[in-house]
Amino acid sequence: MSVIGEKVTEFSGKISTVTMTETETTVNAEVDAGPFGMVLYTVIFRQAADAAGKTGPQTIRGQAFLPDGSTLTFAGGGAWRNSGHCRELKHTTLISDGQRSFAVENLDFTARTTAGTIYAMD
Repeated sequence: MSVIGEKVTEFSGKISTVTMTETETTVNAEVDAGPFGMVLYTVIFRQAADAAGKTGPQTIRGQAFLPDGSTLTFAGGGAWRNSGHCRELKHTTLISDGQRSFAVENLDFTARTTAGTIYAMD
């Protein structure tokens, strides 16, 4: 049975763009993610799944530029939840080297920042 493992790293950075349509919101961000180096990614928030509009599905795709000069790509998905001007994300990702991870992230739309924690998946 697979479980969430040890904390890999914490990360923080900035939201570079936000694009909203009738059916989704797209956020581009860049973060310093410790051993993963500079990470650029896009999160697409789909329409809310609940009647109150507080939570729904999301997908994520990005690329990590590691300190050793190599790169990794990743893709995944999960769920979002609104909390005031912030949005909490929980998502799993598959990294191009075969690693799987789970992340908890908090986007602050008014400060245009993001921060979170990445965990290994056993």
